[in-house]
Amino acid sequence: MPSKIRILAGRGALVVYRRLPLPLPVKWRIKSFLYRHLGPLLKSSANYQQWLIQTSAGQPATGPAPDSTRALPPPPTPPAMVKIGPQGVEGLVAGLAFTAPEEPLVSVIVPVFNQIDYTACCLASIHRQPPAARYELIVVDDGSSDATERLLGAIPGLRYLRNPENLGFLRTANRGAAEARGRYLLFLNNDTQVLPGWLDRLLEVFATRSDAGVVGAKLIYPSGHLQEAGAALRQDGTVDLIGLNDDPAKPQYNILREVDHCSGAGLLIETALFRELGGFDDIYAPAYFEDCDLSLRVRQRGRKIYYQPAAEIIHHLSVTTQQDGHKARQIERNKHLYLERWGSTLQALDRVRLIAFYLPQYHPIPENDHWWGKGFTEWTNVTKAVPNFVDHYQPRLPADLGFYDLRVPEVREEQAALARRYGIYGFCYYYYWFAGKRLLNRPLDEVVQSGRPDFPFCVCWANENWSRRWDGLDSEILIAQEHSDEDDLHFIRTLEPALRDHRYIRIDGRPLLLVYQPSLLPDATRTAAIWRRYCRDAGIGEPYLMVVQSLGFTADPNNFGFDAAVEFPPHAMSVLAERPAQVLNPDFQGRFYDYPATAEFFMNRPPMPYPFFRTAMPCWDNTARRQDTSDIFLDSTPDRYQRWLQHLVRQTRQLKFGEERVVFVNAWNEWAEGNYLEPDRKLGHRYLEATRSALDLRQC
Repeated sequence: MPSKIRILAGRGALVVYRRLPLPLPVKWRIKSFLYRHLGPLLKSSANYQQWLIQTSAGQPATGPAPDSTRALPPPPTPPAMVKIGPQGVEGLVAGLAFTAPEEPLVSVIVPVFNQIDYTACCLASIHRQPPAARYELIVVDDGSSDATERLLGAIPGLRYLRNPENLGFLRTANRGAAEARGRYLLFLNNDTQVLPGWLDRLLEVFATRSDAGVVGAKLIYPSGHLQEAGAALRQDGTVDLIGLNDDPAKPQYNILREVDHCSGAGLLIETALFRELGGFDDIYAPAYFEDCDLSLRVRQRGRKIYYQPAAEIIHHLSVTTQQDGHKARQIERNKHLYLERWGSTLQALDRVRLIAFYLPQYHPIPENDHWWGKGFTEWTNVTKAVPNFVDHYQPRLPADLGFYDLRVPEVREEQAALARRYGIYGFCYYYYWFAGKRLLNRPLDEVVQSGRPDFPFCVCWANENWSRRWDGLDSEILIAQEHSDEDDLHFIRTLEPALRDHRYIRIDGRPLLLVYQPSLLPDATRTAAIWRRYCRDAGIGEPYLMVVQSLGFTADPNNFGFDAAVEFPPHAMSVLAERPAQVLNPDFQGRFYDYPATAEFFMNRPPMPYPFFRTAMPCWDNTARRQDTSDIFLDSTPDRYQRWLQHLVRQTRQLKFGEERVVFVNAWNEWAEGNYLEPDRKLGHRYLEATRSALDLRQC
């Protein structure tokens, strides 16, 4: 009873808050004051969780959209660096001496050509930050004409090798590797300086990840800005330095993770593997693209490329990448060779899969006939909507596909063809299961049974109560959820034919299964364990379990046996808007939201400390379902949606790897919520065109 009273009191307070005749910034301050002081009493409230997310994003939920074009603030302090003092470079070098163990664990290879000042500072940084691991230091001089030979040849403990002529970086690095005695090779540019832990942290990855092939360090500019947190290889041959010019302290750059590539400025690899691969491929001599090629050949051997943020190296970058006409021609030549060899691999590696949430409520079922009247489908709601204010776009009516019926196979084929044409990878079907009773399951069942359309799909269990208000909450329940171990087992067993289907969407070979409201599961950890055990025993393989961040849910999915979370706009971060001046409906008690500001919030939200997938939303207006109490997002346009989606695609390309490069869109066909990509009579294909443009590799 107390919990019911608390719920009713909370809803009453929310109604009063929404009706307060105050400017939105004032209402936001009132809300923030109450939540700061009453947070412990409200911690289970979805509205309180939403407020926490909004405040963590750093902008008030009622203010204007943040200016995403402003320059990022500089990091607090530049890193401490070795500098040449009054004694000059000769004095700096004179103080250097290294240990030369007979059986080094690591051979540190520094190719050099002139630039003695940079080389001396690099070696001095190693001298000041010696690793715990046994190492030998090899400098390979590529025919320098400055004081390099005279100064470095006399340093105790340093193995100094000199090429009789200038061979270029590639062959110089390979010569160092051929002379190395260590179990591992660390290639280090001469315009770098190492920071504490630089080598030992790289070695830790090989000690803990048996599949490691290459491990790269975090590269930082002398200014303190990030240069590279790993790199993404693009299908056009370009290389994206992840986090370029950003703050290296940000959480997203401080996760040990698999990446496409790590630059050769600070790269660790097993000596045996490097030699088995033939070193840097001589076809790229004298330089450029040899390190990208090496990463791909390592991956071809079944090994992985890891980025280790705990190993930090300062890199000047521009010193070793200054171009003249000859270098530009060499880069272009090698780029052609690189793409000729790896073009198809890069295309697959660079892909981001876009999955659209898919509503199956476009065919009659007996339950809806009983609850809403004979022949009811989602179209019944759509066609009866009327405008609530001047210039309100309602009703929203379909164009190309018409008022379709999902019992018709040709409709499903047309949907798949349309989605494929505009770059959508697959559909995520909402799956309605209530203790063994299924609703709206016919479209998915027929897709599985018929094998058509040949279009990828996965399932999201819409495990909320089915209510008369279309919101999944506990008022006016039509059919409730019931949970038990037996039901969990029955659920996953019933899904088995879909999970086995070759079209079913997988992440690293694991079938993707989403749960819409994980907080409603009595014991989510137990449910996940039951599903995993069944899938393993049935030979389906380990499922990839994902929670939807619906209704303000933000808990770490790893804490209850799930693998990842996916955000679900507009939930949790919707930005209120002022009421339009000319409201036509005198009974309207709904809410207005600012679409551009909401999009900015989602784009700029802080990263989650767990595996997390992004979602864009084309628009939202559920007037068709709740005429007088609807939630309406103002100022949504295809261009604004494209900008949102493009941001998520770009971010996913950088911060995800391989088959985890997935972005969602909410939704394909939520017509009664005004949230769809399918063509309508006003805008035609513009949202689909925006989707295709956002996925265009040349723009991201």
